[in-house]
Amino acid sequence: MRVFPTILARAATAGALLLAAIGAMPLAAHTDDALVGGEQLEPGQVRLAGALDARRDRVDLSGITVTVNGTQATLSRNGHFQADIARAASYRIAIDGAAIFRMVQTFGTAEVYAAACQCLAIPAIELVARKKGRIELFFGGDAMAGRRYFAPTDGGHVLLHPETAATDLDRLLALMKPYIESADLASINLETVLSHEPPGPMLPGKKIAFTSTPALAAALVRAGVDYVTLGNNHVYDFQEQGVAVTLAELQGAGLAYSGAGHDEVSAERAAPVDIGKQRLAMLGFVGWEGSGGAHQSATADKGGAALGTRGQIRRSTLAAKKNRRIPIVQYHGGAEYIDRPSDTTIGRLRAAIDNGAPIALGHHPHMTMGVEVYRGALVAPSIGNFMFDQEFLRTQVSYVVKAWLEKGRFIRAEIVPIALVDYRPVPATDRAREASLRRLFGLSAERGTRLEMSGGHAVVRPNAMRQIGPAAKCEPAVTDFRLANFAPLCSAAGRLGREVITRGDFELALSGTARERAFGAQNAAVDFAYVPGEGHHAELRADKADDFVAFYTQGYVRDVPAGDYTLSARLRLPRAARAELLLKDQPRRGDKPSARWRGVTVGTAQLAAGDGWQDVAFSFTREEQSAGMTRPFRPVLRIVWPDGTRELRPVAIDDFAMVSWGRPGTPADIAAAWRATHVQGDTVAAR
Repeated sequence: MRVFPTILARAATAGALLLAAIGAMPLAAHTDDALVGGEQLEPGQVRLAGALDARRDRVDLSGITVTVNGTQATLSRNGHFQADIARAASYRIAIDGAAIFRMVQTFGTAEVYAAACQCLAIPAIELVARKKGRIELFFGGDAMAGRRYFAPTDGGHVLLHPETAATDLDRLLALMKPYIESADLASINLETVLSHEPPGPMLPGKKIAFTSTPALAAALVRAGVDYVTLGNNHVYDFQEQGVAVTLAELQGAGLAYSGAGHDEVSAERAAPVDIGKQRLAMLGFVGWEGSGGAHQSATADKGGAALGTRGQIRRSTLAAKKNRRIPIVQYHGGAEYIDRPSDTTIGRLRAAIDNGAPIALGHHPHMTMGVEVYRGALVAPSIGNFMFDQEFLRTQVSYVVKAWLEKGRFIRAEIVPIALVDYRPVPATDRAREASLRRLFGLSAERGTRLEMSGGHAVVRPNAMRQIGPAAKCEPAVTDFRLANFAPLCSAAGRLGREVITRGDFELALSGTARERAFGAQNAAVDFAYVPGEGHHAELRADKADDFVAFYTQGYVRDVPAGDYTLSARLRLPRAARAELLLKDQPRRGDKPSARWRGVTVGTAQLAAGDGWQDVAFSFTREEQSAGMTRPFRPVLRIVWPDGTRELRPVAIDDFAMVSWGRPGTPADIAAAWRATHVQGDTVAAR
């Protein structure tokens, strides 16, 4: 992504917006040199400045420390902090002190860069005080570590090896560990059997079954996880033997669990967890008995997952309350790959709240949904994937939830955007963060939930107001995502569009030991480069001299509407060439297979050689297949050298984006305005 050179050209716009946003914080103004001057920076350094918001809990800042990538920042009495640090691809801010819960946030450069001061301006981060009876909980979604982790189908690098599985898993969880280990209780949905090999016969009627390395249990503990819910549709994939080996591995690792057992009594039994005097009852349920003859739920005569009917959820939560415990409910149900929960899912989650649970969360769709506050409690119908090997880009846009309870009451939640890069969870920054936040804000607005921002995380409170009418703030078209002016988009004359690739800025392509595998190439290998001050970009490095190279998404773009699209990218070429956009429809059953990069050409553009970046954009229309949706397809960008000549030098690609445009004249409601990333018809058509 372009960072410093491009943004400098827009100093009057982007810088003013960021500085205005900081100035609008309900805090004392920054000191004169906090953002715009001061001593000379050393070569290769950048100034990072921000503010802590301690007002709500009246936190005394005298014992608070702020570190940025391990370097301690200066912190003023009014909460402003500043550090001069080496430029980096990302910046992790940790806020510590005996009086507060530890706060960790990670930022990319572009999303917080302020051109007016050539510095990084961090939006205000709210502190949460430690108080008697107050605890912090962490929730991650669906997790497994088998299948493509050992045998990737894309021909990419292997992530897990049997002989080094423990250290391999530590690497996969490393970037999220600081977010997990600070919680008083951390939970994920363990959607797998823990066994090197199938431990017994597969459940009859089961089409997809999961096993994961048993080393996963201990790795989760080392990362800070305390409890796993087993109330899901994969814990019984290998029947009684699968349940037995999984429970044995969890017990050996010291992980608490609930949601499955050898009969319905043990499956429905809550996991008791005590945090000081706060006594929790962790409950997990699956939403259906099974399908196709695969009976996955426990009964009096067989094992499996606890079946979460409304009646059973009511009985379990009331039993927890009777035992003077706080019921925390997780429910695994609904349809996969959808945006909104079913009435059944919402009814069951609300039943948990009606009977005493302060938090009720869901999973199984593998995609995040909006959240709501119901009777002062938090309902999150689907928190998406946490660590999974699915190749659909839309399942890799996710979040985790950090929630605070005070004497059993929900008081606050922070929703942390994450992305699944290289099948592992990483803190989302830049375009990946925008995708997670816009989906969350838009779908939550549909449920009438008002969210706030703390730094780069969303915040929901028990008194979240119902959203009625237009947004309080609406931004016209902007050319880059900025946290300081994150808001619903609007247009008086144009139409809204939504980016569907989400990681084509490549800012997360090299996250820790992760290496982006969402993109592929023909006649070349996909590599990634980081340039200080510019960010990451992709490079196509030819395997051998050929007359073209092609770049594409590994997975098909699925569940997107029919209608108009724009694909755009920035290219840097070693010599003149022709750029072509091809679209490859997902083959139907019985179709003859063809190469990933072959498709129908829908646009061409002639490009010159040069050391600089060139913008290219193609517009096309997708026909309806059913219910307003188009057939899944893969975009392929092909670079063809002139006159059949061959080339070995690399091609650089950045800001690879594909926008789905709304229908002209369609009024945008608040949810659509939140989910929009682009405006067509105003000053900017695409980023």
